Amino acid sequence: MYTHAMRDDERIRAERLLMLSSGARRIADVAAAAWPSPVRYEVLRHLMRMSEEAMVAALEEAVGARLVRRGDGPSSYVSWSGALAAEIAGGMPAGRVERMRRQIASAAERVFDSDPP
Repeated sequence: MYTHAMRDDERIRAERLLMLSSGARRIADVAAAAWPSPVRYEVLRHLMRMSEEAMVAALEEAVGARLVRRGDGPSSYVSWSGALAAEIAGGMPAGRVERMRRQIASAAERVFDSDPP
């Protein structure tokens, strides 16, 4: 990503993203792929494969950076906005969003025994 060819707001966001942990960036990717559907904490944790402590830290970092926010449901998270979700998803390699959506659905089935709340 060449930051010198971007608008100032895009450059600032890109630089901020580069400073985040890989866990926070992965959470933002999952939320963007799932947009507009929320992703439950349990599903995120299953996908992230990290300790609860590391998961909470990455989630707090992603929320603090305004990449994700609490969803309407219990313990659910969504991208901060549709525009941000589209921007993040647009930066992913071809086919990655669809693969991530399948992984999210599969993780939800495993976590909730085929009956998500």
